[in-house]
Amino acid sequence: MKKILIAYDGSETSNKAVDVATSCATKEDEIVLLTVIPAELIESSFTRMLLPTIDLSQMVKSGTFKEKARKSLKQITDGIKDKVKAVEIVVEDGDAADEILLTAKKYGCNVIAIGYKGYGKEGRFLIGSVADKVIRHASVSVMIVR
Repeated sequence: MKKILIAYDGSETSNKAVDVATSCATKEDEIVLLTVIPAELIESSFTRMLLPTIDLSQMVKSGTFKEKARKSLKQITDGIKDKVKAVEIVVEDGDAADEILLTAKKYGCNVIAIGYKGYGKEGRFLIGSVADKVIRHASVSVMIVR
């Protein structure tokens, strides 16, 4: 039995990661489906700079992003739950790579499946790459899907 963590961000490559990971899974395997909401989504200094007079905490209810993420993951779960023993939905907030690594450890995952956006050398230098960081720091196998 394997426990596979699939990092899902709604991108085309993360949809492919779901497909590839589930095609490699057996009926005895379990899947942890993870979405990470960036902590700075609401509280970033850039957002405050653009909208200095608006109190975003009054406009966006606590948990709104997590609730929407859970609904999206539920739709994916409905499509794959018959292919494996169990699917668990996890929604975290923070740095995506850090949360992927922590969740893999917390749930005892054997494999991490993640999509790769392919920013190229220049893009990785400027903004970093979640997949690159996960590969460098993971203590389990990592499946990169393009």
